[in-house]
Amino acid sequence: MFLMEHWQPGRTGALRLGLLHGGWCVGCCWALMAALFALGVMSIGWMAFIAGLIAAEKLLPWRQATSRAIALILLVLGLSVAITPASVPGLTLPDSPKAMNSMQGKSMTGNSSAPMRAGKGEMK
Repeated sequence: MFLMEHWQPGRTGALRLGLLHGGWCVGCCWALMAALFALGVMSIGWMAFIAGLIAAEKLLPWRQATSRAIALILLVLGLSVAITPASVPGLTLPDSPKAMNSMQGKSMTGNSSAPMRAGKGEMK
């Protein structure tokens, strides 16, 4: 409907329509885009899963039932992270041995072979 209401002929019209549509899309979905970016940085698998849920919500013909099912899935997932974070697959807890092992041997300068040294005023 947006395209039909804002259509104007010519290249200038196409550019104007593209700018309006892009601005509308970013304006209405900026939080979703930020969340998917953060998920993608942390875990591609979880980002793909959430993107799949969003696609299902938008594309399946049973909108109300799909929205409720996805809301229930996200509620259970959120409660799982809050109550038992260790049971969530693909989630690395900051104080876990896995996280500590991944940080061993890395320094602030990016040289992974040099051990970290904590001097005066530096993190230990």
